[in-house]
Amino acid sequence: MNTIKTREEIEIMRRGGKILGGMLTELRDMCKIGLDIWELEEKFIQQCKKSDAIPACKGYTSMGFMPPFPTGLCISVNEQSVHCFPIKGRKLKDGDLITADTVITYKGLNVDAAFTVGVGKVSSSDTRLMKAAKRALLESIDQVKNGVRVGKISNKMHKVVTEYGFDVLRDYAGHGIGKEMHDFPEIPCYGNASDGPFLKSGMTICIEALVCEGKPKINYKSEWETEMADKKNFVQYEHTVLVTDNGYEIITDFEV
Repeated sequence: MNTIKTREEIEIMRRGGKILGGMLTELRDMCKIGLDIWELEEKFIQQCKKSDAIPACKGYTSMGFMPPFPTGLCISVNEQSVHCFPIKGRKLKDGDLITADTVITYKGLNVDAAFTVGVGKVSSSDTRLMKAAKRALLESIDQVKNGVRVGKISNKMHKVVTEYGFDVLRDYAGHGIGKEMHDFPEIPCYGNASDGPFLKSGMTICIEALVCEGKPKINYKSEWETEMADKKNFVQYEHTVLVTDNGYEIITDFEV
């Protein structure tokens, strides 16, 4: 576990983050009514080949006891939550909320990001849900700097989301990242500001706004796939962030 990155590693992650940001921007622009969501997976694999990047989720096994993840993208629609995957033949409909979450490995180092986008005419409540999650992500990132406890990030995220009347997942969290996809520290979406380990300059972390319209209980549909137990909508926004002496740098170069 090497949580503090060298200058060379940081520069590689910057380049990887720029690549991933460009990929996700292209994928988001594809999310229109009638799109077969499998086309997003095909496009992503093409993007990886073109960019000399590895689709890190494809074939990933969690601690060796989960079956290999089947795709490069995690794709969720509406009430589906984390770790779902695109199925050929499912087409986007007017009013859908689609989430894409993925990791690429670039020159041995990982970067991770996610977005949710509305398709066609989206309800006012779903627009508000996305707004809450985006704001929660960005205000949580604003807490980041050397010497700050992880709990300050978690507490801010939960506070922003609940101000809108929504909630956050309890079963999944943000995390450190680098040579490993999931590294120290774990960064929950809720908690006390005085809890958790201290951030250190040179750490690279993934901050994830995992936001649900209703209650945070999830059901497992398979070893990987989850959905909200109450069938209400789920959204996710995520950036990879570098901790600096006086603040932070967003590594994944795209606008959520």
